[in-house]
Amino acid sequence: MGEWRSTAMQTASDIAGKFALSPSRQWRSCTMRMIDAAVTPGTTANTAVSLAVTMFVIPRIPSRAVAVAAGFAAGSILGR
Repeated sequence: MGEWRSTAMQTASDIAGKFALSPSRQWRSCTMRMIDAAVTPGTTANTAVSLAVTMFVIPRIPSRAVAVAAGFAAGSILGR
């Protein structure tokens, strides 16, 4: 069974096909592209998210052990 796509996405796919863009390219929402950029090491979004987590989230955790675990998890996810 094919995946459901909105009329706008179907139209965008049709236009892309007319301009010889790769038909196998999957269309993703802006949110998914931002999440992908945030967890891809070396991107500007990844650096910004890493800095925000380091400066604003981890210092507000009251338990030192939980903060260390959160820092380790964030570093693993964000590629630092």
